[in-house]
Amino acid sequence: MKSDLRYVFLVAVLAIATAGLLFGPSPARAQNEQSIVALVNDEPITNYDITQRMRLLTVTTRQKPTEALRKKVIEDLVSERIQLQEANKKGVVVSDDQINEVMDRVAGSNNMKREQLLGSLGQLGVNGSTMKEQIRSRIAWRGVVQRQFRGQVSVNASQVDKAISDEAPAEDQKKATEFQLQRVRLALPEGPDQRTIVNRLLEAEQLRKRVSSCNNLEQTAGRLRKASVKSVGRKTAKQLIQPTRAILLATKDGQMTPPTITSSGIELYVVCARRSVASNDKQRQEVRSKLVSEEYNILARRHLRDLRQDAFVEYR
Repeated sequence: MKSDLRYVFLVAVLAIATAGLLFGPSPARAQNEQSIVALVNDEPITNYDITQRMRLLTVTTRQKPTEALRKKVIEDLVSERIQLQEANKKGVVVSDDQINEVMDRVAGSNNMKREQLLGSLGQLGVNGSTMKEQIRSRIAWRGVVQRQFRGQVSVNASQVDKAISDEAPAEDQKKATEFQLQRVRLALPEGPDQRTIVNRLLEAEQLRKRVSSCNNLEQTAGRLRKASVKSVGRKTAKQLIQPTRAILLATKDGQMTPPTITSSGIELYVVCARRSVASNDKQRQEVRSKLVSEEYNILARRHLRDLRQDAFVEYR
């Protein structure tokens, strides 16, 4: 939800005189600026709000100030009022520093300072608070959506793999081995003697003979005293330290690795499954972030639709 916070500021040949021809208010229009066009849960949207947003859009995009654009601006402002009202209910606060950070990025992308950007907008009849309030509503709404749906957004490795394969042919992708693992740990007492260690190693070897898959592993390992089973999840080979990496690469699916002695006890791993995945971690993280963002956007649109249905909106 971050791409919609960026603008392309078109400073080139827009002169103050041209802006005056497009937007210069007549006395009648100036008198009408504060008239209310819509109420959103008793919060007004005025002609001034609409005029300012249209000026901002005309300056920052190639859209012309048409009646269709005006209608769109009104609906956008209605949505933003609802978003900010919901943020207030949820306790989502947007600081001036957050807004200024976005403004700095916008200005920087156009080789300007924030003050220069605001000054240029002001010369073209756009109050700087117009852009700031739009940024505030979007940051606030992102906070609302993340707080509301944080536990509902999940992207798994298979989805990332599919997205990557859709973007690039399989032959162009570097591959890595990814394991799905279960770990069994046999506890050792503090400062164990050699006989205790040998006996536990014998128990571990007996367990290896009984295990042929990850199914019912807890029940099988539970027959041993002080044995615990933990799902390690998915790990690529390069995420594992040696000699564990080499041992797992040499272990077949469903088999248990030879026991190793660690500071926590005697550990064995079961390879539940393995597969080849794209090995570019940066690409995988970027794709995952994109998929998460898409899921949030879907939930955000639904949530806004529901809030708009419940809101009291009166057009005048």
